[in-house]
Amino acid sequence: MAAVVEKHSHVAAEVKMRRTLHAGSFMVLEGSDDLRFWRSRCHDDCRLINGNGKPNVLTGLRRLDEIGFEGALGVVDSNHDYLADIPLGSNNLVATDAHDLECMLCRSSALDSVLVELGDHDKIGRFGRAHGVDVRTALLDRGLVFGRVRWAMRELQPSWRLPALRRFVDEKSWVVDEDGLIETTASMNEAMSASVLRRRIADLPPADPWHVVRGHEMLEVLRIGLRNVLGNLPATVGVKEIARGLRLAMPPADLQSTQLWQDMQRWERLNEPFLVLAA
Repeated sequence: MAAVVEKHSHVAAEVKMRRTLHAGSFMVLEGSDDLRFWRSRCHDDCRLINGNGKPNVLTGLRRLDEIGFEGALGVVDSNHDYLADIPLGSNNLVATDAHDLECMLCRSSALDSVLVELGDHDKIGRFGRAHGVDVRTALLDRGLVFGRVRWAMRELQPSWRLPALRRFVDEKSWVVDEDGLIETTASMNEAMSASVLRRRIADLPPADPWHVVRGHEMLEVLRIGLRNVLGNLPATVGVKEIARGLRLAMPPADLQSTQLWQDMQRWERLNEPFLVLAA
């Protein structure tokens, strides 16, 4: 237990140490991908800190609150805490509009730019005509299959495991084998049956689908779709490359229209003169 406490306390210690050399603001983020996204979008007087995980960011900011530290803002993914109505617990913490940053990117017009770059225009057109939906809607629907199973299992069994996603998305048709996913998930977890899992999924309450899906799983589903149905993506191009393309393609206007951006602006107003956002 002591090792865990030490790990979760490093954020507060690092921020306090860096305050000796920097009088401006700090933005504490969950990981390296978040740093890459915000680096060009934060104020020149803001220093980015990698918290190496949501628990570290949450604990670090709360500890800074306890000593009255000023000028530090933590930015975290909502994850399933939003669905469980778990508060952030600090006025110096803000969360993504959707489940995570990748979901926010897929919801934005950045996805359209990535489809132009990595997809095939004719294939995407044929898919839309055949199914009557655009790629974003189809991607969300497929991601929801995995998101609902994940949500249901989280409620039923804390130590659950979800099997590898790619086993259940057909590369040639881009169809998700929901029955196979449910049956395999149940078989991999003790004291679980497929019928119980199906019933729990059916009983899940209504929720914003963008908070149910998980960004990394959506990107894996998108990668599989781009292999044949939506494009001719080489096998050498993986989720990391797609995520990089989405981060680079996110338009300022799309980001500035999010609740996250507005929450960050509100933090700036309440914490003058500290600034975290690029002008």
